[in-house]
Amino acid sequence: MEDSTVSVVMCTYNGGKYLREQMDSILAQTYPIHEIIVRDDCSTDNTMDILREYTVRYPFIKIFHNEKNIGCNQNFHDVLYQATGDYIAISDQDDIWFPEKVEKQIHRIESGRYSLCFSDIIPSQTYTREQIKNYEVLPFDAEALFFRNTIPGHTILIKREFLKKLPDWNGMTFYYDWWLAMNAALENGITKCEEPLVWHRIHQKSEIFLTKWKMSKHMKKSSIAPYIYGVKSFLEIRNSKSWKCFYGNIYNKTSIDSHPILHKITCLFDQKSLYGIMQLCWNCMKFREQIYPHPHKKKGFIFILRGFFSPFICFYCNLQFYKKN
Repeated sequence: MEDSTVSVVMCTYNGGKYLREQMDSILAQTYPIHEIIVRDDCSTDNTMDILREYTVRYPFIKIFHNEKNIGCNQNFHDVLYQATGDYIAISDQDDIWFPEKVEKQIHRIESGRYSLCFSDIIPSQTYTREQIKNYEVLPFDAEALFFRNTIPGHTILIKREFLKKLPDWNGMTFYYDWWLAMNAALENGITKCEEPLVWHRIHQKSEIFLTKWKMSKHMKKSSIAPYIYGVKSFLEIRNSKSWKCFYGNIYNKTSIDSHPILHKITCLFDQKSLYGIMQLCWNCMKFREQIYPHPHKKKGFIFILRGFFSPFICFYCNLQFYKKN
């Protein structure tokens, strides 16, 4: 098993406060690391100084500094394609990996014909392995990933050969991990380590916190806002380059025999008439348990209503991810 090489890729931005702990946890992996590649996105703190210290001690650590800030998604796109290992493990700057993370993921992904492996997380060091069981468990097939990303990028290990086969997504604004997960799911190539392997720290400067803050700026203080304003958002972003890349790719990779629900719905995305849009909503409602998965909410009129309006709800919330910030 150790004949397979693993590259760890990381993107940094003002992460000096937590960076050492994460770097040390990567270096402490029980599986040998072929290389660690870090791309810094114009940090203004001591991040680069810390990284330079590590390159002196560990020659297999390579660091790159962007000339201008390009954002998290583009930065991860660029660093992923710099990796040379057989497998690529994706790392955030502020987590802590369990020592056996890479070893267990390699063992899992090589147990079948998989392209991507991910694991559970513990969102704070105050949580125990048992407490993670109380978190909502969402499915991770292509249908469940259609409207939302359920697989955290910082838990992902992928085959580099899989990455090389993906359509061009340079310059796209959707989540990089959503793109990886969806493409793997379309070929039924995802597997999961059913245990937490990452301490994931969420703080006011973390990407998840900032993303939720950005999202809140787009949300109106009304429970019916997503239903009303979602139609406008849907009509606006379905013409964007990123939308056409993401959902056009799904349409091209599906058929009436392979993921027929997704093929049918993506075919209806371009409908211009009111009747066509009603057809889209009807099919989303019909297949709501597959494409709008909330295990604890799969009953009642509200779930039916949300299923019907799911294209508008989801794209109202995700408007900024299909547009340049």
